[in-house]
Amino acid sequence: MRAPRWYWAYVLSNAAMGAASPLLSLYAYYLGATAGTVGTLAAVGSLMNMVASLVWGRLLDRTRRRRVFVALSFFGVGIAYLLLPLITQLPQLLLVNGWVAFAWMAASSVSILLVLAGFPKEHWEGEIARFNVYCGVGWTLGLALGAGWIALVGRALGEGWSLKSLGIIVGALALGGLLVALREIREPRIQIEAPSFRDIAVAVGNFLYERFRYGPVQLYDILRPSQLVRFLQGRTAFGPDLVLCYYAAMLAFGGFSIVFAPFPVFVRQELGWPSELVFALNVVHHGVSVVAFGLARRAVARWGHRPAAALALLGRAGMFVGFALTTPHVARWLLPLLWGVAGATWALFQLSVTAIVSRLSPSGLQGQGLGIYNAVAGLGNVLGALAGGFVADFIGFPAAFLLGAMLMVVALPILLVEGRPVS
Repeated sequence: MRAPRWYWAYVLSNAAMGAASPLLSLYAYYLGATAGTVGTLAAVGSLMNMVASLVWGRLLDRTRRRRVFVALSFFGVGIAYLLLPLITQLPQLLLVNGWVAFAWMAASSVSILLVLAGFPKEHWEGEIARFNVYCGVGWTLGLALGAGWIALVGRALGEGWSLKSLGIIVGALALGGLLVALREIREPRIQIEAPSFRDIAVAVGNFLYERFRYGPVQLYDILRPSQLVRFLQGRTAFGPDLVLCYYAAMLAFGGFSIVFAPFPVFVRQELGWPSELVFALNVVHHGVSVVAFGLARRAVARWGHRPAAALALLGRAGMFVGFALTTPHVARWLLPLLWGVAGATWALFQLSVTAIVSRLSPSGLQGQGLGIYNAVAGLGNVLGALAGGFVADFIGFPAAFLLGAMLMVVALPILLVEGRPVS
C-alpha cells in the first residue's frame, strides 16, 4: 500500500525543524547569549510544548476539522523563521522560540490522528512506523542541510548571515509543507478519538529522535496540572511502581537537559568549534538513534525493559563524564563517539521506559499513563535546561556535565525498583 502523499508535507516540515533544532541556540550565542540564556531558551521551548499540547488537545476535542491545525502550524513556523534575520535582541528570540514551539505542536498533535483515520486498525502500528520513517528522514536531511549551508555561507559571508539565511530556508521549507498539506490533506471521514496507545506507543514519532530544545511531541491525553501533582504525590490508582517510574523519568530528563541545553555554547565557546560542527554532532546523534531503534527493540526483548533502561542510564552517565573530561585536544575524535553513544542510549531508554509505563498503566488508561510520563519528561526538560545553563555559567561546564551524570546515577535505582513485574 502506497503512503499518502500528504506525508511529504511532514517531510518538509520536519526538514525545517531539523535544520532549526540547533539554529536558535547558535543564533542566541551569536547575539551574545551565555549558557544560562541558552538554557532559558530551551526551557521556554519545552514549557510552551507542554502548554500547547493541552491547548491544541482541547481544541481538537471541540472540532472535527484536522486540516486547519496542520495549516496553522506550518504557517506559524514558516513566518517565524522568515522573520529571523530581523531579530537583533535576545528577548525577541525568546518570543520567537516560544511561538515556534507552540505552533509546531498543532501539527504534531493531529498527525497521528490523521494517520489512524486513513487506515484500518490492524495497519495502525505499521503505518505509524512508516510515517515516522518519513518524518525521521526529513529531520535528518534538515540537519545535514543546516550543517552544509552554514559551512558554505559562513565562509563566504560570515556566521551571522549564514544563520540568518538558514532561518529563511527553514521558513521556506515550512511554507512548502503548508502548500503540500493544503493540497493533499482531506478531512478524514472517520474521526479517531482515542486510539489504543498500548498497542502503538512504541511507534509514535518522538520515540525515534531526541529533541534537545523542545519537550515531548504529544501528551496523548487531555491532562490537567492538578492531575500531574496528584500523580507525583502518589495519590493515584496507577500504583507505586508507576509513580516511581515517573520520578526516575523526571530525574533522567532533567539530567539530559542539564547537559544538552548549554552544550552548543560549550562547543562554540570552550572548544572553539564552528557552528556547522554543532549541526554535524546532531546529525551523528540522530542518525545513530534511528539505526539503533531496531537493535534497541531486540535488546529490550532479550534483556527485559528495566535492565535495558538501566544500561541506557549507565551509558549516559559515562558519556556525560566523558563530556566533562573533553578538552580541545581530544574533542575531534571523542565528541563524535560520545554523541553516537547518545543516539544509541536514547533509543534504548525511550523505547524501554515508554513500554514500562504502557504496561504498568491500568487497562484502558494507557493514554493517560503515557500522557503523565511525557508531562513529567517535559517538566524535567524545563528544570534541567534552566539548571544546566546557570551551573555552566557560574561554576563551569564540567560541573554541569557531572551534575547530569549524577542524576543518571540517582535515577537508576529508582527505575529498577519493581514491585510488579513488567509483562
